[in-house]
Amino acid sequence: MKADVAIVGNGVGGYACAARLAKHGIRPLLIGPGLPVDRPPLTKKALATGVPTLLSDEQRLAERGIEWLDGIVADADLGGGLLTTDVGDVEADTIVLATGLRYPRPPIPGIEAAVVNADPASLGRIATVLARPGRRIALIGAGLIGTESAATLAAAGHEVSVLDVLERPLDRLHDPLPELGAAALAATGARFLGGVEITELATGEDGRVTLWYPGGSLTADLVLAATGGRPRVPPGLDVGAELPLEVDAALRLPGFERVHAVGDLVVVPHARFGSIRFPHWDMAIGTGEHAADAIAGVAGELDRLPYWWTDIGPRTFAEVGWAEAAVEWDDEDGVHVGRDDAGEPVAVLVVDEPRRLREARALLGY
Repeated sequence: MKADVAIVGNGVGGYACAARLAKHGIRPLLIGPGLPVDRPPLTKKALATGVPTLLSDEQRLAERGIEWLDGIVADADLGGGLLTTDVGDVEADTIVLATGLRYPRPPIPGIEAAVVNADPASLGRIATVLARPGRRIALIGAGLIGTESAATLAAAGHEVSVLDVLERPLDRLHDPLPELGAAALAATGARFLGGVEITELATGEDGRVTLWYPGGSLTADLVLAATGGRPRVPPGLDVGAELPLEVDAALRLPGFERVHAVGDLVVVPHARFGSIRFPHWDMAIGTGEHAADAIAGVAGELDRLPYWWTDIGPRTFAEVGWAEAAVEWDDEDGVHVGRDDAGEPVAVLVVDEPRRLREARALLGY
């Protein structure tokens, strides 16, 4: 099979790139197992309903001028533009790597009993357990995905416990997010156990899983691991560089004139904030579209304002800007503003007032 542009990965970034290329009149080939699916990972909606959220179906892909190969890339000659998949070879003039994250389980004895909520296959197993109300759920990891998932499941009537080695939910984020996240999680009825290092998991004869930690244990009908993702490329794709990938302003991989990389796989060369890593679906869309524009010859600098949002129980949090550049945070007229060492605003957190995001963007000059 031959393609003008072959995109390896059918998640948010890959699909955004394909859709943008099609708008430019370039027919892309999107490669990935199954139809394009939302994987951040798999969304709160998918967790609540048991049904993955598709980004497109076969009919809409065809209508948009996007070819789709239901396959997995096993090997590649990136310099020669050749991809080897489990359903045949692909020759491409240009290749876009949009392979996203892998979600490894932490190195805990018995951790294979935990399910990683990152793909449609795992969702099927989760949905089977959650079909009955009032199930006991243990969730390992209280970052954004873990805290969101815990609140979603608790709101659905399940008995949820969240465990983390850190003392607070969202503890890796800046203040006041950990305190706000803890309160939001508590409002759903979920229990948080912080400063807990799990030592072992074991599955009983009844199929339930027991987790042990110093000073205690708990037993659950389902254990979810939400301990974070790592950039990945398929086996055989030797990109010759450490992950995440450093790319140029056109998101090209150094040393490969016709290979671009997008989404969670890259350190983004941002026009305002410099080299940043921003693993969120909005930046996956932005980098996917930027790579498509570069391939079409119409790209400028990537200046998309970093943005993320989440619902945790009754609370909504949204942030624009690059929080890692902030050295101090202050409440300014009801929004939390992060300023750099020169006193310039670089990030704004809005709590429960999504309509103020326009004001937040304006404060950052967007």
